[in-house]
Amino acid sequence: MYKYNKQSRGSLRRNSGEARKMEALIIAAGRGIRLNHHFSPKPLVMVNGHRMIEHIILKAKKAGIDRLRIVVGFKAEQIMQTTGTGENLGVKIDYIYNPEWQKGNGISVLAAKEHFRDKFVLLMADHLFDRGIMDKVLKVQLEDSRSILCVDRNLSGEHINIEDATKVWINGDKIRNIGKRITKYNAVDTGIFLYHQSVFDALEESIAGGKDSLSDANQILSDRGKLLPLDVTDHIWIDVDDKEAFFKAKDIVWDEI
Repeated sequence: MYKYNKQSRGSLRRNSGEARKMEALIIAAGRGIRLNHHFSPKPLVMVNGHRMIEHIILKAKKAGIDRLRIVVGFKAEQIMQTTGTGENLGVKIDYIYNPEWQKGNGISVLAAKEHFRDKFVLLMADHLFDRGIMDKVLKVQLEDSRSILCVDRNLSGEHINIEDATKVWINGDKIRNIGKRITKYNAVDTGIFLYHQSVFDALEESIAGGKDSLSDANQILSDRGKLLPLDVTDHIWIDVDDKEAFFKAKDIVWDEI
């Protein structure tokens, strides 16, 4: 199980102290060809005055995370030169290069294995979200090597491409099944996680079996009762996967960063 604190102002201050110690991993290695952009890597595409990856970094910073690692691959140098050390954004950024960036995103997450010794937040460079989601994630206290996936139960929301979404079946307080092609589902994967280190063991197992997507490792965690849902249906988020989603993202009034 995990504990989620809605608690008093004093308790929230203590949680903020814990949040400052939290680190985040951002996956920014893929090519993102469905957005059909030609001038920059997908994470550097502008949405309402900020590059997408800046939205992610600054939302993490607002929630109290000031140390981030970014996995890069396609046009890695351009991303690294743009975001730099993070000093201009008020954070510290380190980079991890994934030479197999054309493969599944599980490879990119596994590339960070040696860089984390504790729980960490995982974010996607093309999934925009409001700050409230991060605040909610950082109030969770993981127990017994479990991990958390933020899920949205609004399956008919305009921000969701249900055909392409990673779908989730939740039964009780656990995620039982996850994947793009499952037929029984009651939520979707938002791409926002709070992971225990056991995710790396699951990734190694799934990749050794020829399955290199993050969802494959999540299914292993799910089968072991180690992946729990955190409902963020009442928050704003969007996977900017194609042109249609891009224009929807531009129409959203995002909270200040």
